Amino acid sequence: MENTLKSFFEPSSVAVIGATTDVGKAGYQITQNLVGRNFTGRIYPVNPKNDSIFGLACYPSLSEIPEPVELIVICIPAPGVPGVFRQAAARGDVKAAVIVAAGFSETRIPERIALEEEVVSIAKKAGIRVFGPNCVGVMNSANNLDTTFAPPRRQVPGSMSIISQSGSLGASILMFAGDQPVPIGYAKWAHVGNMCDVDVLELLKYYRDDDQTAAIAVYMEGIDNAREFMEVARDVTKTKPIITLKVGRSDLGSKAAASHTGSLAGSEQIYEGALKQAGVVRVNTIEELLDTAKALSAQPIPRGNRVCILTEAGGPGIIAMDEIGLANGAARLATLSEQTKDKLREILPPMAIICHPEGYIDMSAAANEEHHALALDVILADPGVDSVLLMSVPPSFLEPNDLAEAVVKVKEKYDKPVLTCLLAGDWVKEARLIMENNKMPTFDMPERAARALINMNKRSAYLRGTQNERSN
Repeated sequence: MENTLKSFFEPSSVAVIGATTDVGKAGYQITQNLVGRNFTGRIYPVNPKNDSIFGLACYPSLSEIPEPVELIVICIPAPGVPGVFRQAAARGDVKAAVIVAAGFSETRIPERIALEEEVVSIAKKAGIRVFGPNCVGVMNSANNLDTTFAPPRRQVPGSMSIISQSGSLGASILMFAGDQPVPIGYAKWAHVGNMCDVDVLELLKYYRDDDQTAAIAVYMEGIDNAREFMEVARDVTKTKPIITLKVGRSDLGSKAAASHTGSLAGSEQIYEGALKQAGVVRVNTIEELLDTAKALSAQPIPRGNRVCILTEAGGPGIIAMDEIGLANGAARLATLSEQTKDKLREILPPMAIICHPEGYIDMSAAANEEHHALALDVILADPGVDSVLLMSVPPSFLEPNDLAEAVVKVKEKYDKPVLTCLLAGDWVKEARLIMENNKMPTFDMPERAARALINMNKRSAYLRGTQNERSN
């Protein structure tokens, strides 16, 4: 088909088929989200029972909208969907459709499968691209587009784009991201539904070419065309990281995933090897998915796997050490030069523990904001250090905002990643905002910061390997 996916994410106008004033229906929430977020395009509610909805003129049918319509969102019962597509085809201006309605091939009922095939046939002949059916839709923070019926939430712009094979889980990821002490933003979001037309592979390609997307996060249950997925993923990861939460790791989970999407969950061992070969960073939790995407979106890729842990508190530092120790070579503690160690002894409090073990510096609770900044500067200047995990539990005499501003100034001098864990709560919230606004990702807990950095190292190792392949 000639049409691209741009009409889904950047439509000049949206018609909501099934818009309603009934708060108990999806058409109400979808229209409310578009209006309430101030979508930058035109909005046309369609319902023969209403003259207006949310202050907008409401039309009896798609055919009767007198102005151009680029995207349609369909939230009426499944049997009425083919008729809407016939109207769209007759208009000639509709480029894309999101079918929110369920009751198609996912039911495995022959008549319902045939209904979906009928819709696809009409759409293909008319050149209309389709998301779904059984689909929550798409979001774009740049133009305030939200075709979903998810509860209202603040859209936080960012450079992470999301693909989900579960509408509810995908929406939950966004709500969880927005509820963080420092909200994690996103560029684009998409739930693929039954994938009668647009699928995960095409979305990966679209995000690859999207200037607003720096990292791609994927919730995956299964893929039917695994070989093609490998080829596409390998191509995308040359320029942008893909972070995937692939479920179905157990036999029980695999059966549940196959039942949910109808896609092939497949062998866990095969997926593990295939994702690694394609350069996809695989994670195990929603937190790790978001943390890794945030880190890869905001920070430079480490040149190697040599990590220095710089901490003001022993407990968080030890937790981070455990994660590094369990990283199976993806990360290791850096070896600091004797010159670096001497400088650290000069600038840090006398009770500081320096390189016991190697690459671990406990500045002690006596460290103030100047100690943090000076030590970070010295460590980042060491050529044997590729990245730094910075942790602090600021006591009452250490002003968190002053600490944040001091380390931000240091970090700006170096092209090396620094991931920070400031504990805890409201005491450090504003300081974390200062860091995040200066592209220094912060994390709630030390293990989350460490895992995000380990995954950055996996991305780095893959890129170095592909570079070596090209040079040989």
